[in-house]
Amino acid sequence: MRTHKKHSILGLMVIAFIALTSCSKIKDAIQADVDIPAGTINIDIPKIETTGEQKIAGTDNISAIDLSSYSGIKSVTLKSIKVELKEQNPDVNFKVLEKLSVEISSAGLESKVLASVTNTDYSTNKYSIDIPVTGGNINIQDFVKNTFSYTIKGKAHSTTNTPMPAKLTAVYTVKFGL
Repeated sequence: MRTHKKHSILGLMVIAFIALTSCSKIKDAIQADVDIPAGTINIDIPKIETTGEQKIAGTDNISAIDLSSYSGIKSVTLKSIKVELKEQNPDVNFKVLEKLSVEISSAGLESKVLASVTNTDYSTNKYSIDIPVTGGNINIQDFVKNTFSYTIKGKAHSTTNTPMPAKLTAVYTVKFGL
């Protein structure tokens, strides 16, 4: 009789364990990733007057992305970021930059570097640049739900004598789940 009770209790524990772990797996399986293009942001890259590490440009006070009408958001990550020059000047373009990085910031949060690229070709004109996302797993939901900013930092290989008007395009991935 005692062994029958032990087997029954053990059986119930095994069933409960399987049920709990299965629910967790089902919750993980019911997820969706949705890419949201955020539109284009105009930026002005001023004349680059010195070589070396420096702030290249910034996009201050970007309006918050309204996610309030969505439920079940697990995370928001940066999928891609691209900077395109509005004018094609063979003397003033991205070939003057050796390194480029993009960081995100918002009031009360520590800035995070999300993307970076290194240039080794200083002779080919570059009028647009896709900056590879290096912080792809960084959840930026807390940044984009408030007013936020992007800062483009880099290291100049050479100087420019004119500013470079440009536009920045970002695509975010929103992960939904239970």
